[in-house]
Amino acid sequence: MAASSKIRVGFIGLNAPYTGAPTGTSWAAQAHLPYLRTSSKYEIVALQNSSAERAAKAIEAYGFDPEKVKAYGTPEDLANDPNVDLVVSSIRVDRHANSLIPSIKANKDVFVEWPIEASYEKAKELTDLIRAHNVRNVVGLQGGYAAVATRVKSMIDNGEIGKMESSTFIGKARGGGIVSQHVDYFVDRMVGGNLFTIGFGHAMEFITKGGSLQFRILEPAVTTRPSPIKHVETDEPIIHQSSAP
Repeated sequence: MAASSKIRVGFIGLNAPYTGAPTGTSWAAQAHLPYLRTSSKYEIVALQNSSAERAAKAIEAYGFDPEKVKAYGTPEDLANDPNVDLVVSSIRVDRHANSLIPSIKANKDVFVEWPIEASYEKAKELTDLIRAHNVRNVVGLQGGYAAVATRVKSMIDNGEIGKMESSTFIGKARGGGIVSQHVDYFVDRMVGGNLFTIGFGHAMEFITKGGSLQFRILEPAVTTRPSPIKHVETDEPIIHQSSAP
């Protein structure tokens, strides 16, 4: 790291509205950008999108100084930037590994959203590579650090509510029988990011860390919605190649 006291961030997935139509969930802009651009600890020094041109448009759209924030079109170009300390990947789940592997090999620290990847095999490949290169890494599971979670943990650990014998969690995922075209990849199981993998993982992290709990699933059961999910714009069923009969 350079003499600067700030950690220099290369940001993958901060898109601009290129065509006027929505693209993805804009999670990078909504969840990460507000903190990173005002933080006393981090400084965004590079953006990487599907092309250098799109990265440059994002730099302009979000008001960055193009002299200070570089635009890259491939993970390899970002990994080769010596002025980047930490690479943040906030893109589709099935693209996490390929977006970060070059930076891990370049011994840069990495942040990846949850889920880590679309399959156990790809997630293991990524974590094995991280261990081999001994880079610092963070997976975006943060519910256990919320104020309510830390307070509940303190109450349990200090015996304020007596001995806890059991607990029950009830959750409801957002969604239903329709989905917008720009995020219909959420219903493609091969992508790996959906209401179950994302929501369930966050819920279990919140419970185990915030509640100081260990759990065992004795009778797991998953049901499939029998009726087709449709595009909200066209009312047509969504059929992905990986989910077609």
